[in-house]
Amino acid sequence: MKSDYQIWNNLHDGGLEDIQGDVPGDISITVDIAYLANKLPGNHETISVLLKNCTLFEYERYWTKDETQYYSSIEELRDIEPGLEALSAEEQDGVLSIIDICGTIRTRYDVAQLFLQDGRQISFEDLNNASREYWDNFGAKSST
Repeated sequence: MKSDYQIWNNLHDGGLEDIQGDVPGDISITVDIAYLANKLPGNHETISVLLKNCTLFEYERYWTKDETQYYSSIEELRDIEPGLEALSAEEQDGVLSIIDICGTIRTRYDVAQLFLQDGRQISFEDLNNASREYWDNFGAKSST
């Protein structure tokens, strides 16, 4: 899982629309991130992340400074409102923390695989290049 946290940094502002699977096992997360998916081959609005051999997947929601709620059931996570959104990520001691607008997802897995809507697998390099292209041109005025 080392360096996989960068996947989640590239998926900045992506809505975690669908979470499927079981812990322990594989977890599939569909990320609604049209601005980035459009930079990849084909006409896509989402990117799926498959977490292989996931042994931890939980969410800590911050209601107030002193009040938090923990979710460890995939079913519970699907119903959270507002929906989950990846803002940034960091890895420490083998646990990946994905920072959300209202809390933190903590997960541990062997490897992450990336897929487009049509099922084609893409590499981290593909995702990173698309992200770099988007952010390098963010705010640039159209020449037409």
